[in-house]
Amino acid sequence: MAVGVVAAAMALPAIWFGAAGAGSLAVLAAGAISVVVALVLLGPASVPTVARLVGRPLTAAGVPGALARQSAARAPRRTAATVTALALSLALVVLIAVVGASIKTSMRDSYREVVSADLVVESARGEMLGGLVPAAYRNTAALEEVDVVSRIRYGHWKDPHTGTVSALTAVDPVTLPDVTNVEMVAGTLAQLDREGGDPAPGAVGGILLSERVASKRGLGVGDRLPMTFARLGTRPLVVVGVVTDTASQALGTDFLVSLATYDRLYTERVDASLLVKVSAGASVGAAQRDLESALSTLPPVEVRDQAAAADARTSTVDQIVGMVTALLLFSVLIAMLGITNTLALSILERTREIGLLRAVGMTRRQLRYAIRAEAVLTSVVGLVTGLVLGLGFAAVALTAAGHGMGAVVSVPVGVLATVTGIAAVVGLVAGVLPARRAARMEVLAAIAEV
Repeated sequence: MAVGVVAAAMALPAIWFGAAGAGSLAVLAAGAISVVVALVLLGPASVPTVARLVGRPLTAAGVPGALARQSAARAPRRTAATVTALALSLALVVLIAVVGASIKTSMRDSYREVVSADLVVESARGEMLGGLVPAAYRNTAALEEVDVVSRIRYGHWKDPHTGTVSALTAVDPVTLPDVTNVEMVAGTLAQLDREGGDPAPGAVGGILLSERVASKRGLGVGDRLPMTFARLGTRPLVVVGVVTDTASQALGTDFLVSLATYDRLYTERVDASLLVKVSAGASVGAAQRDLESALSTLPPVEVRDQAAAADARTSTVDQIVGMVTALLLFSVLIAMLGITNTLALSILERTREIGLLRAVGMTRRQLRYAIRAEAVLTSVVGLVTGLVLGLGFAAVALTAAGHGMGAVVSVPVGVLATVTGIAAVVGLVAGVLPARRAARMEVLAAIAEV
C-alpha cells in the first residue's frame, strides 16, 4: 500500500514535466511505469469502491444483480488482479488507436494546409526514394491543361557528429510557391538555390531547416550544417532559411534543398512526386483523366487529387496501427480467460454459499444471471480503468510531442465504441462456463461442502 502511494506520488511530477516538454522521453516513460505500479499495488484498495459505483445499475435487476455487485467488491485482491490485466490490455489498445488517429489527422491537416496543388503524381507503390522516371515530368508538363509542375525528390544523409541517418527533401524554389503555401520563419525560399561559390568553404548549396530542428540545433540563417553524403563525403550546407514545422511535415522532412543542390549530392535522377497546378479555366477532373492517359505507358503511376493524396500519406500509419492493435487484442483474449478462471475459482470457494442461495429459493436462471453479471461488472471496471489510462497516456504523449511536431489529440469515437463492445462481449463470454457450472451444482452436496 505504502509503495503504491509512493509510486503514484512519483508518477505525477514525471508526467507533468514530460507533458510540459521540460523532461526527456525517459522521464515520461518512468512516469507511465509508476502509474502502472501504483495501479497494481493500489488496485485492491480502490477496486471495491469502483465496482460498487459501476455496479449500481445492477441493483435494478433485484437480488441477483445486488449479489453480483457485492461479490465483485468483497474479494478485492482477486477482482483487482483480473481488472488490472484487462485494463492494461485495453489501455494499450486505446493508446495506439488515439495516437494513430492523431498522427493521421495531423498529417492530413498539414498536407492540406500547405499543398495547394490540384493534382499529385506519385508512384503507385509509394516509394519515397524515386519511383517516377524523367519521362513522367516531361509528359505532365507537355499537357495543355497543366500550368505548373513542381518536382519533389528525397535523399538520405548522415550526421557526422551523431552518426544518425536522416532524410532530406529536394524542391524547385521557382515553381514550389505556385503549388504550395510554404510559410517562412526566417530567410526566403528564393535563397535556397545558392551555388557552391558561397563564402562557406566547400559548401555545395543552401538548405532550409524546420523551425523545430533549427531551435534544437541552435542554427540560424548564415550558419553551416555539416552533412555526410555517400557521393561527396562530409560537406557543409549553408542555412538560408527556416520554415514552419507544418510546412516541413507536409513536404516530408525537416531538411529542404534545391533540385540543383540535389544533383550535386546524388546520382539519382528520378522524382518521388510531381505537384501539378491546372491551368485557369481547365477542369481538374478532365485534366486528371488526360494526365492518367499520358502516363499510362510508364511504370505504375498514380494521379491523385489533393484529398486523395493527403489520405495516401496515412496509409502506412493505418497498416502499423492495424498490426499492433491485432496483436494487442490477443492480450484482451488472455484477460478474458483470466476472468473465466477467476470466476471458476470463486465458485469453488463459494460452493456452500451457492448451495444455501439455491436452498432459500434462488433459481438456476437467477444464479446464472448473477455469475454472468459479476463477469460483466469485472469487465466494465476494467474497461473504465483502461479507457482512463489509455486516453490519459495518449494525451500526455501527444502533448509532449506537440511541443516539437504540432501534434493534436484526435479521439477515434468508432474505435472506442468497438473497444467498449469488445469489453462487453469479453464479460459475457467469460461468465458463460462458470455460470453453467454453478447452476448445475446439486443443492444438498453444495451445502454439505466444507
